Amino acid sequence: MAITDPAIAQKVGELKTRLPTFELDGKLMYVAEGDLLLEEEQLADYVPHAANVEPPNLDAGPGGEGLVGILQDGRPLRWRPGFVITYCVLRATFRDERQYATVRANMLTATRDWEETCGVSFRHVAELDGSTSRPAEVVFPVRLNLSGGAFIAASFFPNDPVGRRQLLINPSYFSPSLGFNPVGVLRHELGHVLGFRHEHIRSGAPPACPREDMSQTIDLTAYDPRSVMHYFCGGVGNPELEITEVDVQGSQRVYGMPLSSFRLVA
Repeated sequence: MAITDPAIAQKVGELKTRLPTFELDGKLMYVAEGDLLLEEEQLADYVPHAANVEPPNLDAGPGGEGLVGILQDGRPLRWRPGFVITYCVLRATFRDERQYATVRANMLTATRDWEETCGVSFRHVAELDGSTSRPAEVVFPVRLNLSGGAFIAASFFPNDPVGRRQLLINPSYFSPSLGFNPVGVLRHELGHVLGFRHEHIRSGAPPACPREDMSQTIDLTAYDPRSVMHYFCGGVGNPELEITEVDVQGSQRVYGMPLSSFRLVA
């Protein structure tokens, strides 16, 4: 669809020049915010056009309490209650058994960390790991992708089209000099899968951190410089990419308490 607004068209042109690109299943993808994947037709929606978000409450105390959620039709976005987010790890896409085993184990740890944080459920459908193409039986596959270094890992949001629901791992993920906790990288990407945006795009972040579009977002709590969704930039952030106590508070506002908090009866 042609862009009729000249200002939007100009900004889309600027994004095409500025954003890194790579090919995914034969389609050109643009990489925004380090791990947000956009098709060309999504660039116009990404251009800031309704960024009337209130600044975070910086008086909430040291460290703040933070997560940034996504709005759709004016309401916070989440998976429906009781929905199990299934995935598989496509063994054939990885270069050797060690890489596959590493990602499989790290995904198990990262998903359990989120399950112990808020009321979400993940399930690894291991019998589909041997699939040679994307299995329709899972919400998303985890696979190796040669992005040319455009990102370490990248995922998707709950409202992305089914065909875009993949968690992509770049070979740099396995580098000894990665600089980030490998499980933490997956915790971060799964945060996107649950519907959380980057923490460092908020106005409370240091000027050195990336600034991106804040339209269609909601401040679940105040800015948290050590959030699992915060990049290491401007002297803040945590390379371990751990889920903080304040991430717990923000995620529970959306998904409620973890099932492990309850005494369940039939």
